[in-house]
Amino acid sequence: FQNSSMMWHPMHLHGHTFQVLGDDGRPGARKDTLIVLPMQQRRVIFAADNPGTWMLHCHNTYHQEGGMMTSVAYAG
Repeated sequence: FQNSSMMWHPMHLHGHTFQVLGDDGRPGARKDTLIVLPMQQRRVIFAADNPGTWMLHCHNTYHQEGGMMTSVAYAG
């Protein structure tokens, strides 16, 4: 996730958890929502083990309404 704004963004992936990678690339905490601070970049990994179409969005409703929402889709 790359936040190029001056706002906090709690990014949420439906249907999965992901593992947050540290600055050194080592796996850290497992989450389904990650706060990405202003001007910050965070890397995550997840197992694509739940086929379908899943929403990925900022949990701030007014950000979703502004278009900060997409989907992750894959087949089994």
